[in-house]
Amino acid sequence: MNPNANSWTPNVGAASFVPSWGAPAPPVPAPAPAEEEPEAWDDEPDAAEEAQVAQTERLAKLAEPEPELRPMTPREAAPAPVPAPVVEPEPEEAPKEEDDDEDDEDDEDEWEEPPREEGDHRKHVNVVFIGHVDAGKSTLCGQIMWQSGNLDERTLQKYEDDAKSQNRESWKFAYAMDTNDEERAKGKTVEVGRAFFTTEHKRYTVLDAPGHKNFVPHMIGGASQADVGVLLIAARKGEFETGFEKGGQTREHIQLARTAGVKQLLVVINKMDDPTVEWSEERYMECKTKLFPFLKASGFRPKKDCFWLPISALTGINIGEEIPPGVCPWYDGKCLLTTLDEMEPPERLLNYHVRMPITDKYNDMGVIVMGKLQSGLIKVGDKLTIAPIDMRCTVRNCTTSVTRFLLST
Repeated sequence: MNPNANSWTPNVGAASFVPSWGAPAPPVPAPAPAEEEPEAWDDEPDAAEEAQVAQTERLAKLAEPEPELRPMTPREAAPAPVPAPVVEPEPEEAPKEEDDDEDDEDDEDEWEEPPREEGDHRKHVNVVFIGHVDAGKSTLCGQIMWQSGNLDERTLQKYEDDAKSQNRESWKFAYAMDTNDEERAKGKTVEVGRAFFTTEHKRYTVLDAPGHKNFVPHMIGGASQADVGVLLIAARKGEFETGFEKGGQTREHIQLARTAGVKQLLVVINKMDDPTVEWSEERYMECKTKLFPFLKASGFRPKKDCFWLPISALTGINIGEEIPPGVCPWYDGKCLLTTLDEMEPPERLLNYHVRMPITDKYNDMGVIVMGKLQSGLIKVGDKLTIAPIDMRCTVRNCTTSVTRFLLST
């Protein structure tokens, strides 16, 4: 008995119960005739059979042993995709290792001054003329301008007339460098005179330094811009001793030029045509013998860095042309301009940053500065910085003949 069962409720709509043993059985209806199914085509398999065949094949594949794996040979491996060709610039050929001497020559050729696209392609050299007062520096500069073709005859005639008016006919070549009235009246160079001349092989900027001791600061400014120095020695009796032995400016100029960076020196024995000398070899050797040890003590190498030659600046002998035969038979060297052309200029540090000490400044339609470019390259449009004031400026114009730059801030 299930005490939790529901109570029994009679179904009044149910059929009356009749026991099977007391009533006759109802007649069984005859079955309906089965419809005849169409015979299947012999070549169309039964779906059940297809499923059974497919299952049998799957089981057979699973029962087969797995094939043994082996590494693929390079021939069987699939070829790697070929990348697209990349065009690269051809590398420069490295210089071959050679002897030390040849390496030094290669290094010198590597930083050659690049040729300018426009204008003159000749190398430029700054030359400073130094020496004791009245040694003939300005006269020699004017004579060089005349013999190199950079001073016309009309201008020289004007200088000669101005010199005659002051009873100084021998100063006509000096007037090419001494331009102001004070210098012409006293016959002494006060400021550094600047001029420009060319030869067949090079371009030169002439820096005529003052020789008087009161204008030593101006001489230092000119020497600081120079690549090559020309030391003038007066061979006249008494003048060489005054300039060199008795506290003259010859010694001081040699030391200042070496300190300013001048490494090559052309020692010119001037006034060899003077009546007290008359192209004497003894006087020439006397000056050379006394100068030789002092040049060596000042830092020069007299046998390698110094070149010696006798000249006459007033008459122009041995400047543009060699000495005429019979004048100085004991000298068989070359003239002044040829010697300058054969001197190698110092190496230009083109691969370094711009560095230019400013030696002078003035205003003329803008700020114009002058100096010697120690390293780097400067062209119009460059933006530079002036130290130590940290002022930014732009280069508007360049004049390399006198190393002058027009700047704008």
